[in-house]
Amino acid sequence: MAWQLHYTSAENGPSGRAGFQIVARSPGFPPELDAQVTPYFTYRPPPTTPTAPTGEEIAAMPIAMSYGPAGDHLTLTRCAYLGQDYSGRYGNFLGQAVVADEVELVGVRPVEFWQAPLWDGRPAPSGAELPHLDDLLPGTALDPESLGEWLSEHGGFAYEWLGVLLELVRRSLATGHGRIVLVHPDAGEIVRWIAVISYSLPWETVLRLSFVTYSGDPAANAQLIIGTTPDVWIPADLDATVLKLTGPPEPIEAGRFSTTMRELWRAADFGGIDELADFGPADPETAAAVVALCLAGATLSAEEQAAVAALAANGLPEWVWPLLGQRADLLDHPLARTVASHGPAEAAAPCAARCAVLALREPGLPPPGPLTEAFRHRVSEVARAELRASRDLAHVVGVLRVARECALSLPGAEVEVAVAGLARMGVHDGQALLERVPIAWYEAVFAGLLAGLEAAPRHTREAALTPEFCRDLAGRDLSAAPSLAAAVLAWQVSAGELDRAEASVRILSLAGDGQSAEREASLAAIWRAEPTAAELHRLLQTLGTRLEDFYTLAELPGRFFVHAGLKDKDVREVAALTARAGLRGSTADDARAVLLAVGMAAERPLARLLDDVERLGELSVYAPLREQVLKRAAKELARCSTELRIEVLRRGSDRARHWLLDIWLNPKAGREEQAALLEMAIRLHRHKLVIGVLEEWARALVNSRSLGPLESRFKADRELWAGVQRLVEPRRRRLLPWVGP
Repeated sequence: MAWQLHYTSAENGPSGRAGFQIVARSPGFPPELDAQVTPYFTYRPPPTTPTAPTGEEIAAMPIAMSYGPAGDHLTLTRCAYLGQDYSGRYGNFLGQAVVADEVELVGVRPVEFWQAPLWDGRPAPSGAELPHLDDLLPGTALDPESLGEWLSEHGGFAYEWLGVLLELVRRSLATGHGRIVLVHPDAGEIVRWIAVISYSLPWETVLRLSFVTYSGDPAANAQLIIGTTPDVWIPADLDATVLKLTGPPEPIEAGRFSTTMRELWRAADFGGIDELADFGPADPETAAAVVALCLAGATLSAEEQAAVAALAANGLPEWVWPLLGQRADLLDHPLARTVASHGPAEAAAPCAARCAVLALREPGLPPPGPLTEAFRHRVSEVARAELRASRDLAHVVGVLRVARECALSLPGAEVEVAVAGLARMGVHDGQALLERVPIAWYEAVFAGLLAGLEAAPRHTREAALTPEFCRDLAGRDLSAAPSLAAAVLAWQVSAGELDRAEASVRILSLAGDGQSAEREASLAAIWRAEPTAAELHRLLQTLGTRLEDFYTLAELPGRFFVHAGLKDKDVREVAALTARAGLRGSTADDARAVLLAVGMAAERPLARLLDDVERLGELSVYAPLREQVLKRAAKELARCSTELRIEVLRRGSDRARHWLLDIWLNPKAGREEQAALLEMAIRLHRHKLVIGVLEEWARALVNSRSLGPLESRFKADRELWAGVQRLVEPRRRRLLPWVGP
């Protein structure tokens, strides 16, 4: 039920006074509302109006229909110029107000009451009771279809103005301040603009859209939209946006709401206009974003999608949900997740699939959970594509985790291939990676890691093998990746978790000969320190001839012999074990050389001795060991009789003589050794064998110093004495008194 009031100039009003006043009202109207309604009762004719207008001129004057709050109520007011009052003075008008509660206006926009049947043409008698209005029937002059035709007839400027007006109104409603003054010579045009704006907004929002269709003093009005004519004076400092509607508008930055609604009006899409109005008091920008997305497939910014998500969480018009499902591919993750959580099945299912696709592409996003059968296959294909295009292993694991949460089908063979390809380029924190792999694809990922690291360059593989990862791999079957397995075994040795001999045995037990250089590197890392006799016993007894397969292992006996200096009691035993192992090449030669060298002093037939000397010189011995075995052999032979040594030199090859004399002719040799060597030189000469290096040494010895204690030894043997004399240079004979004539 709504109340009515009439306001005009009366000679004798209900209060007994004359002048402008409320002359009639509905029974029960609260008197305290008078002060709230009275400000709406104002009318000033346009300045160009004649002082004493005719009836036709009065009829042509603009009607001032206004709308706004009146305390806790709402008021619709219509002020129409009447001309003369009771005293004959011009300026009288009828102000009629309808004061109602919000419930009386449900679904009706206030501007629709323009030319409504409820408006009276003449004021009621003073003191009359006006009827209550049980049904507020709007007029029929302003319907959306006729307004759409009006806009279309006005052409481009009309739609430009529509965008500007809607944007300015939206801003004013959003901020709660800002007035807009519309200037046009035809007050009916202003009414239409207010109507178009009203139909563009939800009913709940229009209730806050106060307006007056005409004002002769815009500065005195508080409504949001104020209509006026060009002849009305507007102060330059008026705190309002003044828009002259007779020309093109100044462009402003338009938002989503104004641009979307403008295009809906341009297309005469009244269904779309109504659908936008369905959003009620929601932010028009957000509502327009939903409409643009659902109806036109518009791309929304991240900020717009976030606003739509917040709106969706609190509910949306029913018609929106199916369309959101159809536009799922345009949604970002937060909005898709909101729709999946709050929407009906027809929207939730495709948006859950959208969430899954986005999570596959950016694994940090949370997956939505199991998908419906209708979407599982399509998203599984996306997962396979993401797997093939994965940029790193972390992305692969992210894809797998989404696949698990969404119950996607992802073949293990494809997972293995993808992981292998990426692992070949490097693995960062392999242990943490494996810990995050869903159990369904664990074996495939592990196999891919092994294959990729096996095929990777050595430096890439070594960079991947952190202590944590190695410790994790150490207890696993790595037989499919021998190079990787060898590197892990080397780490176990360095970490003190495995002895070197056992690690070496395991490396040689790995299948295949591929990338032996990689395993060689692992063995080299294991055997940086010198081997012990016990380790060599284990290797020789376990591996036998397989020791020759890798250079590092093949040279271990030689390294042991060098390190022990051929003095360690285990040297002969290790050499004998090596010789019995059936090895060939330099390893066998090293052992034979050691056995020959340490056994050179043992009594044996001359022919055997000569054969050993020759063999020792011919063997291909580990370079650092060769000098040691030759020195040891020469030293052992030096303990033999001079006669035997002479025979060895006389019957031996030039090579044997060379290495023996190269060691024997040591400048530090004692007197006895010097005497033995001098005797050997003299007696070999008697046998007509002159060994240049020995002959020169003997001559230098005789001519550089006195024989001293050796003199008696050589004088006692005529042959030796004659040999000494032969070696003495003529110029030195007189200086050596012991040399006879």
